[in-house]
Amino acid sequence: MKAWHFLLPVPVVAALAMVPQGPQTAGDPALADQVTVLPITELQYVNAQGTTQAVSARNVVEIRLLEDHEQAIRLELLYDNGDYSLIDAQSFHILRNSGTTREVRLVRGKKTRMRFPRLP
Repeated sequence: MKAWHFLLPVPVVAALAMVPQGPQTAGDPALADQVTVLPITELQYVNAQGTTQAVSARNVVEIRLLEDHEQAIRLELLYDNGDYSLIDAQSFHILRNSGTTREVRLVRGKKTRMRFPRLP
């Protein structure tokens, strides 16, 4: 058998390898988290008893709002030392101009995408 018979399928295989692939879908965009990074100074929230609590942004890395919680507003806080807080609040306030600021990642997502127990 001649050697050129072995080389005949090479262009066909090369043409098949260059066929465009379908787009890579990440799933339903409604399930994706909305993310922004803002310089903030403090997070204030009103707890279930009606008192206002303040958390300085000095150590906070990420604040996650879980929007499909039925009873209250649910916030997850991740700190730069690896600590974690889960807060059920009546309301919350993000203050941006009351002192020293820090870049904090703000995430809005669903309860199924909670960080806990998959902490970084």
